Amino acid sequence: MDNTGKNPIVTVFMAVYNGEKYIKEAIESVLTQSYRDFELLIINDGSTDKTLDVIAQFKDPRIRLLHNDGNRGLTYTRNHGVKEARGEYFAILDSDDIAMPNRLKIQVDYMNANADVAICGGQAVLIDGSSKEIRPYKVHSGDSLSHWLVLHNVFINSTLMIKTSVMREMGGYRDMAPAEDYDLSFRIGLKYRVANISDTFVFYREHGNNISKVQTEKLNNAERRIIEHIHSSLKISTDKAFIKTHHSILKYDFEASAISEFELFLKALRKSNHLNKYYPISIFNRFLFDTWFKILKVKKEKNIIYLYFKSPFFKWSFVTFGQLSKVFRKTLFS
Repeated sequence: MDNTGKNPIVTVFMAVYNGEKYIKEAIESVLTQSYRDFELLIINDGSTDKTLDVIAQFKDPRIRLLHNDGNRGLTYTRNHGVKEARGEYFAILDSDDIAMPNRLKIQVDYMNANADVAICGGQAVLIDGSSKEIRPYKVHSGDSLSHWLVLHNVFINSTLMIKTSVMREMGGYRDMAPAEDYDLSFRIGLKYRVANISDTFVFYREHGNNISKVQTEKLNNAERRIIEHIHSSLKISTDKAFIKTHHSILKYDFEASAISEFELFLKALRKSNHLNKYYPISIFNRFLFDTWFKILKVKKEKNIIYLYFKSPFFKWSFVTFGQLSKVFRKTLFS
C-alpha cells in the first residue's frame, strides 16, 4: 500500500492455510499484474507450515497480511477478507492458483464499463502440482447469467471479481461450506447482473480426484441446503422430491430422476418466474427449454421426438438446427 491514504480500486483476496508449496507463485502472479492499483490482502488461517516465511520474502507495500486467531476455516476467512477489504472490487485468487498478467486490467475495465454488473468471472487453464498445463477449464460465458445460477454454478471462484459493497450488502458468505461461493453468487444474481467473459484469467491447480466419501457427502449436503434456499427465494416447493430433482440437474446426473419429475420441476420454475418475474421471461423460458433438451439427450426414451416437440417448454424460436439433428439421430438409432 502507498502512503497517500487513498484506497485501492481492487482488493485481491487470498486465503491461505499451510500453502507454503504454491503461495509464492500465486503472490508473484499478483504483484506482476499489468494493472497496478490494488492491495493484496492475504489472510493466514492458522498455518503451521512455512507459509509465513514464504510471504515474508516479499517486501512489496501492497501486501497486507492478516491472521485469524487459529484455524477458523475458509468461510470465516473469506468473511474476514470481505470485512477488511479496502478496494471497490474484490478479486479472488486461491493461494495455489496463478493469475494471468492482464487479469485485473481486463476485469476492472469490464466492471467500469458495465456498472450494473456485480460479478465478473472468466475461464481458466487446469494445471497439475508441477504447474504443467493439463487442459482448458471452460465455463459458460455471457453478459447476463443470473438465471443460470438457479440450476448451475457457472463460476470458477478463483476467477471472480465482485463489487465489495454488494458482498457486504448480502452479508458475505453463509455457512454453506464447501459451496458457500455458489450460495453467495446466487443471492447476488437474484438482485444484480452477473457475467462470465471469454478471457482466461487463471491457471487453476488441480490436486487430483481423490475426494473422500465424507467430503463428497458434505458437498452434496451443502448443495441441497442451497437448493432449498433457492426454492424458498423463488417461491417453489421445498419438498424432498423437488430438491432431489433439482440436485440431479445441478450435478448433470439426468439418470437420477424420471422424465416426469424433471418436467414437473421445470414447469414449477417457469410458473414461478412468470408470476414473479425474477428473470426476463423469454430468456428464462429458453434456458428451461435448453435444459429440457439436455435431459432428453441422456434419457433413453423411445418417444424423444414427441417429448421434444410437445414439451410445455417448446417454442419454435428456441429451436436450433443442432438440437433438431441430434433429436432425429437419437430417434433413428435408439
